[in-house]
Amino acid sequence: MFNFFKRTQVHAEIFNGHFVDVKALYVAKFNDVPCVTFIGELDVAKVFEYIQKTYSSDIQASYQHSYFNHDDQQVYFNSTIVVLSHKRVIEIANDYCQVLHNDNQYAWVRQLVNDLAQFRMENYTPPVYRHIHVVGFAKETAMN
Repeated sequence: MFNFFKRTQVHAEIFNGHFVDVKALYVAKFNDVPCVTFIGELDVAKVFEYIQKTYSSDIQASYQHSYFNHDDQQVYFNSTIVVLSHKRVIEIANDYCQVLHNDNQYAWVRQLVNDLAQFRMENYTPPVYRHIHVVGFAKETAMN
């Protein structure tokens, strides 16, 4: 009975936010805590193409969150999660990529990240996030 509630909680955590939380997916799928390597400022369309081409024989599953653009009547992906063999997972989203792996795969992930670095965007400008509020307070340094 305890296992049921434990598994249900893990499944609920997978759907955190607007799509699947990749770390929770890794834990649920492999029953292990992943190491995570991040690389940003990427042209994700090129990264996606590279991953599909390079790891086509290792891909076990892929999950994608997409949206429809009314202006050009096309469907685009927001994020893609690719599950590879040997407990490896790659998340491709916005302008970054996260690679989740076990603690025996640092050489592989280092090579992958070096390969992905070729897809760095020229003249990268970080995205402007709306609805960010700075919370804080001003403190006077002198008392009356």
